[in-house]
Formats: sequence, C-alpha cells, structure tokens
Amino acid sequence: MILRLWDTLLAYLRERPYWSRIQPLLTLLSLYLMAIALGYQYIQWQYGLSPPLSLYLRSYLFRQVTVAFFALGAFAALLHWHSRRQAVAASDQAGTTPRRWQRVIAPRLILGGVVLAVAIPAFIYVSPKRVSHIRVKYLTEPKEFDGYAFVYLLYELNKRQRDWYFEVDFDVFNPDALTSKERGACAGHMYQSLCYATMLAEDRPFIGITSERLGEDYFWQNQDRVSVLSTFGWQQYAPPSTYAFLAYSTIVQSIVIHLNTHCTGLPGGSFRESRVAYGDLFQYTPRRTALKSEILAAHLSPKGEALLLNCFGVRYMAAVSSLLTLDWLNSGSVPRNLKTAFKVIEEPAP
Repeated sequence: MILRLWDTLLAYLRERPYWSRIQPLLTLLSLYLMAIALGYQYIQWQYGLSPPLSLYLRSYLFRQVTVAFFALGAFAALLHWHSRRQAVAASDQAGTTPRRWQRVIAPRLILGGVVLAVAIPAFIYVSPKRVSHIRVKYLTEPKEFDGYAFVYLLYELNKRQRDWYFEVDFDVFNPDALTSKERGACAGHMYQSLCYATMLAEDRPFIGITSERLGEDYFWQNQDRVSVLSTFGWQQYAPPSTYAFLAYSTIVQSIVIHLNTHCTGLPGGSFRESRVAYGDLFQYTPRRTALKSEILAAHLSPKGEALLLNCFGVRYMAAVSSLLTLDWLNSGSVPRNLKTAFKVIEEPAP
C-alpha cells in the first residue's frame, strides 16, 4: 500500500518543472522504501512471522536499513560537494595519472573512508547480540522426577533452536568436595543454593536445579548470569507436571540470563512485587498457584517481543516464542519418547 502511494506521488512529481533537481533524492528514498519492504518480506519468508508494522519499525532490521541508506546518501552528498569544489578542467583530466589520483581519486577514497568509519560502528551497534551457551547442573539429586528424562528435554531444546545450547554437567553437586573456605563462604548464606551456583558458575551463564526450598523465594532465584530452579513442593501445584515446570522455568531463566549478560538487562519493573498481574513473562507472580496460569498461557508481550527482537534478533525471538508454549513437550515424539525410554507419562496440558 505504501509503495503504491509512493509510486503515485512520483508519477505526479515527474510532471513538475523541478523534477530534475529532486530526482536523485527521490530515487534514494525509493530504494530505501523498497529495502524496508524487502526486509519485512525477508522476516516472513525466513521465519514465517508477520510482526506488526509498529514492531518492525522499531526493530534492528529497520535501523540497519536506515543506517545503510544514511551512509549511502551521505557519501553521495559528499561526492557531489567535492565535485563542485574540485571541478577538473578538461586539460587537467588529460593530465598525468599521479595528478588525477591526487585531485580526484584520493579525496573520494578519503570521503568513503570517513563515511564507513561512522556507518560501520553504527551498524554494529544496532545489530543483535549473540548469546552464550548455558551450563546446567543438579545441585541436589533429583527426587520428584527422573533427572535423565529432563536431560533429554534439554537436548530437545537444543535441537529446536540454534542460538544457544544447554551444556549438561552430569556430576551432581557435592558440598563435601569444596574446601573449607568455599563451604564457609556460603554457610549461613540467606540464598545458599544461589551462593553455591555462583561459585560453580565461574563467571559463566549457569542454571542450577535443586529440590530444596529457596528460602523466601519459591520457584527460582537469579543473580546476573546465574539462576537456581527449585522443584520443592511443585507436586502440590501439578498439573502442569514437574517436567513442564522445569522446561518453562529453564526457558524463562535462559532469557533472563541472556538479557543480563548480553543486553540492557530486564525491562524496568521486572519481577517487582505487586498484587496484580496480567501474565507477562517478566512479571512478579502474586500467588504461587498463579504460576500454573503463566505456564499454560505462556507468551511474550509486545514489549517483550520488541526487547528480544532488538537484543538478539528475529530467530531468537521466534524460537523462544515457540518454545514457551510447550507445544513441543505435549505433542509429537517428545511425550512418546518420555514414556518409552523413561517410563514418564506426560499428561497433555488442559
């Protein structure tokens, strides 16, 4: 629609006497609009998404196209300015090669270098960031679920997206293996499991899983690039099952870790205590039983989509949007494999 309106406007302007003066600028604008439209079609073709136009116009793809065309326009304007100031006489054009290099070619190369020196950092700045892989380790021996069955689910998550994968540390954490100094650092700590997880993480993205209670917190704790998930007491809230709870929580905490590590962090007000909620991924859950509703209706809000899109790209946003629904856990080969290989019967979500 926009391109058709633009073509109509161009047809009108071609009949105006000032057309020759504005033609270069309008040609550049036409190419810019075409590039924007192609970027949107690329998202539809590559990822099967049709994001709202408002989201696309706030996306990194739109900004990248804008930076590229701003650089192209700036270079064209500088060349035009240089040509007018350094017009070469006919006799000079036939001069020696070194003189032509000095007066014509070298200045253009310098102008191009100046434009690229500004455009390339700007292009990189608006580009999405790559995310880190995340190590997963049991802080206690699993009690309410089969630890290897959940490892299988982590491998399924690795198979279903390409931006990061979960590295599984199969050795269950043993506090007795720590030095007395290391044990003392976490002894009596308000968040002891998180303290141990931070120690084990060694400054890398890390998720620890425990069956012990997390003090005042109930389901998870996070500090920068380290998170701890607890299955303590989940059976009294099931269904969804413990596996669904762990899968959902692992995905959410992966997003939290990636935002803290590679982007601007969580949105303002995330997980701030409140008595009301509308099911946003980054909202505080005012009641423990309300997490069931969040898992069953898991989705990204428009603000969350824009944040993940611009931080990590279309593929990341599309992947987590799909994984959060847990459709992959409740249909296809996954529940069949859980039943056949691990004797786990995963009931479909109501």
